[in-house]
Amino acid sequence: MKKIISLTLAIVLLMSMGVQLNAANTEEIQLHQLPEVGQVISGFRAEEIGYMEIVNAKTVLFEHEKTGAKLFYIQSKDIDRSFEVAFRTPAVDNTGANHILEHITISGSKNYPMKNVLFTILNQTYSTFINAFTSPTVTSYPVSSMSEEQLLKLAEVYLDCVYHPSVYTDRNIFLREAWRYEMTDTDAPLLINGTVYNEMKGAMGDISTAALYNVLDALFPNSFQANNSGGDPEKIIDLTYEQLVQTHQNYYHPSNSLMILYGDLDYSKFLEMIDEQYLQSFDRKDIQINYGKIAPLQHKTEHTYKFPVTADTNTENMVQIDYAFALTDVTEEDLVGLTILVSVLNQDSSPLQQAFREKQIGGRMSVSLVDSFVQPVLIFKAENADIGKKDAFQALVDDGIRSVSTNGCDKNVVDATLSSIKLSNSNLTEMTNLGINLSLATGVIWANTGSVNYYNNLIQNLNSITNKIGDRYLEDLNTKYIQNNNHAALVLTVPEPGLTEQLAEQHQVYLAELKASMSLEEIEKIVSDTQAYNEWNSRETDPAIVNQLQVVQAADLPVEVKAYKINETELEDGVRMLSTAADVAETGFTALLLDTSAVPIEKLHWLQLYSGLLGKMDTERYTKEQLGTLAIRYLNSASFNLSTIPQDDWNTFTPVVNISWMGLMEEYADQMELVTEILLHTQFTDVDTIINHVKQQSSSLKNMFINNPVNLLIVRNMANQNACSNYQNYVSGMDYYSFLTQVEQALQTSPDAVLTELESLHQLVLNKTNMITMFTGNESNIGKYEEEVGKLLDTLPAKAIVAQDYTQIPAPARKEGITINTAVQYNMISADYESMGTTYSGKFIPIALVISENYITPRIRFGYGAYDNIVNFSSTSFMMISYRDPNIRETLEVYKGLPEFIRTLDITQEELDRYILKAFSTFTQPEGEITGAVNTMNNYLMGKTVEDRLKILEEIKSTTVSDLRDSAAMFEALLANGIWSTVGSAEKIEANLDLYETVMAFGQEPSEPVTRAQFFELILSGVPEPVEVAKQMGLLLGDGEGNYHEDEKLTMEQLAVIINRLADMNGMKLTGEAVAISDEADISPWALESVQNLVSSGVSKLDADGNYNPKGEVTESIIQSIMNELMMKLTGA
Repeated sequence: MKKIISLTLAIVLLMSMGVQLNAANTEEIQLHQLPEVGQVISGFRAEEIGYMEIVNAKTVLFEHEKTGAKLFYIQSKDIDRSFEVAFRTPAVDNTGANHILEHITISGSKNYPMKNVLFTILNQTYSTFINAFTSPTVTSYPVSSMSEEQLLKLAEVYLDCVYHPSVYTDRNIFLREAWRYEMTDTDAPLLINGTVYNEMKGAMGDISTAALYNVLDALFPNSFQANNSGGDPEKIIDLTYEQLVQTHQNYYHPSNSLMILYGDLDYSKFLEMIDEQYLQSFDRKDIQINYGKIAPLQHKTEHTYKFPVTADTNTENMVQIDYAFALTDVTEEDLVGLTILVSVLNQDSSPLQQAFREKQIGGRMSVSLVDSFVQPVLIFKAENADIGKKDAFQALVDDGIRSVSTNGCDKNVVDATLSSIKLSNSNLTEMTNLGINLSLATGVIWANTGSVNYYNNLIQNLNSITNKIGDRYLEDLNTKYIQNNNHAALVLTVPEPGLTEQLAEQHQVYLAELKASMSLEEIEKIVSDTQAYNEWNSRETDPAIVNQLQVVQAADLPVEVKAYKINETELEDGVRMLSTAADVAETGFTALLLDTSAVPIEKLHWLQLYSGLLGKMDTERYTKEQLGTLAIRYLNSASFNLSTIPQDDWNTFTPVVNISWMGLMEEYADQMELVTEILLHTQFTDVDTIINHVKQQSSSLKNMFINNPVNLLIVRNMANQNACSNYQNYVSGMDYYSFLTQVEQALQTSPDAVLTELESLHQLVLNKTNMITMFTGNESNIGKYEEEVGKLLDTLPAKAIVAQDYTQIPAPARKEGITINTAVQYNMISADYESMGTTYSGKFIPIALVISENYITPRIRFGYGAYDNIVNFSSTSFMMISYRDPNIRETLEVYKGLPEFIRTLDITQEELDRYILKAFSTFTQPEGEITGAVNTMNNYLMGKTVEDRLKILEEIKSTTVSDLRDSAAMFEALLANGIWSTVGSAEKIEANLDLYETVMAFGQEPSEPVTRAQFFELILSGVPEPVEVAKQMGLLLGDGEGNYHEDEKLTMEQLAVIINRLADMNGMKLTGEAVAISDEADISPWALESVQNLVSSGVSKLDADGNYNPKGEVTESIIQSIMNELMMKLTGA
């Protein structure tokens, strides 16, 4: 699976899934003795012994004497053990050969002649991570398990796959993963399909991804580094089977490999297996790798690239501007130093970021270091930018980097950044799949530099840099690698409306002409090949082969979870103080949850905006710049957000403003002082800061919805499940995005009204009634937490809370299509358990794995070419999602066949037990001490206990074939009562309109005028039968003869009358200073007053000639503009 890995120092992530196994004894773990340098074990010679301080692990670098293969062992006490094999693989062209080969190798092998090895071991073994990744310079195959014996088997399977893939004897695997022609019969159109082909069509529809490859093309002309390692869909179809096989022969050899072992294990067993079963059959080979490194360019260049979007896309301020610098021969220490410099430049308080906000060039600016290339790239990026300000952006960056060299970096910011990085590194063991992440990053560095010691040297390099900070170390880095570096390019990625349709038409013409040029014999051959492929794809795997993969038995799985003791103190006014002791040193996690149940529905978007501004505005004591520096220093991983605490079925919940962070306990008083200052004394008076925040938030939301449509799909689909999910969608989804666009306009016209709203929310939130505080850390520090948080509680007022009824928030349509600029689709069907006639059980988890591997994946991914799919049971509902899918209706038909598949599936209990292994492993995956404690407190607040988790494990373990059969009725209820949604291309959705109740566009402006009925469907979206409601409300009037003319185009004067009625219903009279309307004589008498009201109040604007155009037709963009203005009037903004 395609991935460009960026090595970042601050990689601590607090994960929120899984349960930790309870250690049976607490004695010190005795690790296996490591070899001496020069010692040979199973053909592997120990070359180097090292120490990785960042994870407190010893390391050994082995070299296989016969082949030259490298093996790097990271010995730690982590029981989530991992193995990886990686090969250096340059992208010699744009066909995506390495990416396709990654998919193909883990499909089947000599000893495991299956079609889908990856999905079999993913779903049917006691594993915690199974995947593969293609980067620009390396292809990596990592696996992990909590069982050493299972990991040994998984390592053996992966080695068999990479060295003896089935593609040599089974060409169908190439056809499935790369590309193939398809025709169901001789009259059918000629199509192209393939997993990677469709994956990359989706990936290249992301403007950020496209922009990165444009940067590479500009910086590395005629170099392999400029190629798309994932594959350009237009070039993937040029790849032949023979070229694919040759790529494998070129690079998949032990002499070109690095293996990485991680965790508490007997490494000698792995060395023995690797040597005897695989490496002994190879000899050392001299493999020369050319990554296309070029000499630094002597002059900066400028390049413009087109990015295809649909004709109705609103491309205003949608350009991405990248100002990129290639870094040649950068040292390991300087790479760490540049990471620190990038972090400093990205701080809101940096002069560079301040200048960007003042110039109003785009929605968001960021600086990134992309170090997955042999020549790393440092990029200054402006998203959602104005193309006319490209020169201003380049000048801004040039001025900013000159200022760094001349005036230096702010010492306080640098010190805070170093402190934050060191704290993050000290908490690295909180990361899930730590061994996997370390291995992937190490593999990339090895491919680019030949060294495996980046993380061994990291603390030493950080200490060295810290000692040199005062001697202008960062400033000198800036001068050397950026200011005086002419190997740079200004790159514009510019959306071109209509190019999507143009390219699609060219593709269709190409296929049509290609078919027309074929003989009948050639056409019949493709039809025959399509049928043969489908027959091959439907074959089942030999159970005897699968049986070889398991080394752990379901019956032996221990039903244990780690229990954390929760201390709770109930104070006056409903305040609850929670704490949990964790086995950590001087690090602590704190969360403050303020009840916001009293905020009315019409103020919820203001509440979301308010929570996002905390920590970004001036306070009484600090400027926002000072505050930003202090937050970096003291509040690690700080978060200020609007959240919820759901209960039971999620229809009952408590909305809260959640303030959380991690920090060193010796600085706890400073942390609490800072949080208190932010919470109590933030000043909502700086209009420019609020404008910039709104623009950044709007830009980020738009990019997330367009570039990761599955996020938009899930949040809107799930909104129909329960009140809590509907609340979350309302405050963070498309409704909030629309609100931000309104606020941005209001800040230009009536900023005082916006400031008033924010201050009123501030006073409403400052309330300790029903407040919850949480802490986890060393038991000796709980008293310090109680003392310092107690001081905050003493300063907060206690006010009565009148809880609002959030069930009145309108939900999206139950069958919804959303069109965006994309070439692929994202489909989803879901239902809550009440709708499915059941309640949640742990038995559903292995059942989902059975469905995914045996039914959904073979049909949707391997049959129809979707890149991926999701089959998931949560605690509240079930969902199925197709990802980067070329289809809509075909996918729904697959879903409809699920109940019958379940009833007729031939599966034994022994086979089902394999899925139980995987389900159990996933649910019991280890987590860090702080993460486990925080999850326990979160579960406690939601009413979940340790007994509940144990019950789920028992249910997983006791799942039977009868349980699987019984689930068929549940899936029938899903199809009858479920919610169906699609986010995809306008062309595909419009071809399947009968599947939806409502279709809307995001990021597009339809040029077609709307009808009278469509207008009410837009403004009353989510209301059942909106046109009938409009009639009942008196908004849509008839002609006295029972005709409402719903299908007639809405005119501007009709719109004026309706808007006036809406205002009247809300108790507002639209008035203002009279404005001369040039075409007033053309306005119908019944509409004249309404038009005058709209224009004089500013809700509607006249054109450049002073005309209202009363008989003109209305488009969605006009509606949005007028409704935005009306909403501002109604809310007093």
